[in-house]
Amino acid sequence: MKFFDLTGKVAIITGGNGGLGLGIAKGLAKEGCAVSLVGRNQDKIDKAVAEMEALGAKAIGVQCDVSKEDDVNRMVEETAKQLGRVDILFNNAAISWGIAPEKMTLEEWDKFIAIDLTSCFLCAKACYPEMIKAGGGKIINIGSAITKKGFGKLVHYAAAKGGMDHMTQSLARAWGKDNIQVNAVLPGLVHTEMMPCFGPDKIGPVVDYITKKSPVGRYGMPDDFEGLSVLLSSEASSFITGSIIVADGGMTLAI
Repeated sequence: MKFFDLTGKVAIITGGNGGLGLGIAKGLAKEGCAVSLVGRNQDKIDKAVAEMEALGAKAIGVQCDVSKEDDVNRMVEETAKQLGRVDILFNNAAISWGIAPEKMTLEEWDKFIAIDLTSCFLCAKACYPEMIKAGGGKIINIGSAITKKGFGKLVHYAAAKGGMDHMTQSLARAWGKDNIQVNAVLPGLVHTEMMPCFGPDKIGPVVDYITKKSPVGRYGMPDDFEGLSVLLSSEASSFITGSIIVADGGMTLAI
């Protein structure tokens, strides 16, 4: 199991202060990885760090607007200063809500592209020098299975996540020589604050429809991504790069 050992490694996880990002952080920490939890809400960051530390993990929190280059550069610098290095980057931060394309303003479009796509480039670029110092690295872009389907009120989201897919492949080509592997994970329906699948804020009948149609017969939970995240962060995936991995419980096969 030494191929999955992350002892001594440091990971930056954007949107790491809750939901899928925090689930990924817990999975990495179980294999010895130190984590930098990045988000905009300081209260959420503090709670997430406390939760990680209660599990015995080494974790810090860094407040950052990942759509702003200066903020991103500062975040990476702070992480490297506090934890000593940067080996792994999870581009997980995102926003999403439905809107008819004919009603979308340019300001709304630009905001989506900045947070859901441009941020991934900025974070990858900022981490690159630190990964070079470390002798290599792993970049995992959290996309969406939406890119395999078409939804009329998610044109903006699909455009950003589709761009992420192709950016993943191109970065893999660009930085393969530097021993940096770049892959994307495309979740389907996963219970998070952005997409609640149960409770009073449940997103609606779409949850029941997808769970009924999907081969696994359920929606995903953040801990479903722990194993895959460890794989793509570890030496076990040294020959995997430029891959677009759909992890949706078979949802896109069925709907």
